[in-house]
Amino acid sequence: MKRFGFIFHPLDLNLYADGFSESDLKKKRHSLVEGVMKWLPPFKRASITGIKSLTGEEIEGDMVLVSLLPDQILTLDSNFVLKKVVEAGKVAEKLGDKIVGLGAYASQVGRKGILIARGLKIPVTTGSSYTVTVAIEATMKAAELVGINLAQAKIAVIGATGAIGSVCAKLLVRQGAHLIIVARNYGRLIGLKKEILNTMPQASVDIKTNIYEAIKDTDIILTSTSTPMDLIDGRILKPGTIVCDISRPKNISESLIEDRKDILVIEGGIVKPPGNVDFHFSFGLPPGLAYACIAETMLLTLEGRYENYSIGGNITAEKAEEMGQFAKKHGFELAELTSFNKKITKEQIEKVRMSRIA
Repeated sequence: MKRFGFIFHPLDLNLYADGFSESDLKKKRHSLVEGVMKWLPPFKRASITGIKSLTGEEIEGDMVLVSLLPDQILTLDSNFVLKKVVEAGKVAEKLGDKIVGLGAYASQVGRKGILIARGLKIPVTTGSSYTVTVAIEATMKAAELVGINLAQAKIAVIGATGAIGSVCAKLLVRQGAHLIIVARNYGRLIGLKKEILNTMPQASVDIKTNIYEAIKDTDIILTSTSTPMDLIDGRILKPGTIVCDISRPKNISESLIEDRKDILVIEGGIVKPPGNVDFHFSFGLPPGLAYACIAETMLLTLEGRYENYSIGGNITAEKAEEMGQFAKKHGFELAELTSFNKKITKEQIEKVRMSRIA
């Protein structure tokens, strides 16, 4: 049976404690727990079983844990972090995995996977291509449900100069939307706008470096950043706004929208793989669902495409579309829309839809 590996890390201490059924960790001093986590070697945490393609082929995977939190990955010595992730990849190699995926902030390590691939004998992917595919699909579905015509919509992409954000921007502008691209580096935003206009001269594209100015009057916001903090204040959004948050950790918190029943926040990049998938481990999603970054690794394994795929920021609209084709072939489906890990109800959709009419 074909095998793949997936390198992941805890998004926060609460998920880490829940994943190991060690609730006492939540009560201990965070700095102490983080200090211990820093020196834990990577290890196989669980197997992924039950994946069965529409073609009849079955595959299995190994989840390899790097015990570093997002802040640690961003602030610790980069060589130390790179070594940890490469060690995790070598665990996957020894398990017989033919390709390894990088989850969440592990995908930012080593020049977005390039140096990790150099340190391993098996290929690497960040899963970013399929993440784009699923995020766009989820955004379009949510827009349809609440009555937003994309051709007349104003859409802000936060983190637009990143690998995922830039391709999302290029795909969304094809829908005829007025696009606002948002990032910190103005020069890179200028470059992205020129790139879009070179292929679509008729496209409507604005540039913003101030998030508040970009989102206060938009219909849809898509966020894909490597910033582990709240960037979007839900209180300033106009009624009927959709927020598709691809970032992990999230860029908008539930506490900032608890009084806003007239906006819709959806998780981007969540799919249902075919078969009766079991991760044998809890990482915050309902049973049977997976993040698109894991799913891309599954798809490449099913296709026998053992090659470095979405690394080094090498994400293109063509790769995203190819992943969509693979997903359809094997039976991967967009998961039911969720908001903060809860299923979005018809009543929620109706409230948001009506707020746009009012």
